Amino acid sequence: MKRIFVDYKKCLACKACETACAVRHHPGGSLLAALGDDRTEVNVRVLGIDEEAFPLSCRHCDPAECLDACPSGALGRDPENGAVILDPARCKACAMCAMVCPFDAISFKATHRSDYGRDVAHKCDLCTPRVREGGTPACVEACHSGALVFAEYGAVRAERAAKSLRHYLLGREGLPPGLELLREMRRKEFARRRGGE
Repeated sequence: MKRIFVDYKKCLACKACETACAVRHHPGGSLLAALGDDRTEVNVRVLGIDEEAFPLSCRHCDPAECLDACPSGALGRDPENGAVILDPARCKACAMCAMVCPFDAISFKATHRSDYGRDVAHKCDLCTPRVREGGTPACVEACHSGALVFAEYGAVRAERAAKSLRHYLLGREGLPPGLELLREMRRKEFARRRGGE
């Protein structure tokens, strides 16, 4: 089962993932159509915490608390890839799913998929139609820094556990020099802005 993994140290806060998600979920399928349209779904958000950035979207948990909390049955699991999928036609906008989501990955607004222009929940669907055709989620494809990776869950967990153990026993690996320079520039810019407030 493939999932999206985040390496926040590589995130440049360019928001290419947000743009790709908006274009992918807009009926027009183009950036020009998605711009300025307040009904466009953006299911990934780049959060800035101090000078660091982190792309946030649904983790498609297993077990998923949102599935148990939804009283209308609007949330379900895709049988092929295990993604938690939302049916906006069944959503009552009660916000029970958002209350139990530990990642704040569910938002509410009137989207192009909602009936009668009413507010409904919207969240990452793991670009299920693209994945079924052998592609990758739009946000991963748009990420040029390698902060988002679409890979098998078990393999990545095992690799990260081994890497963490190596770090613990042998010390921390260095970051690529260009990335460390960018992070230092971001830290200085953040300190400058904070000092000017």
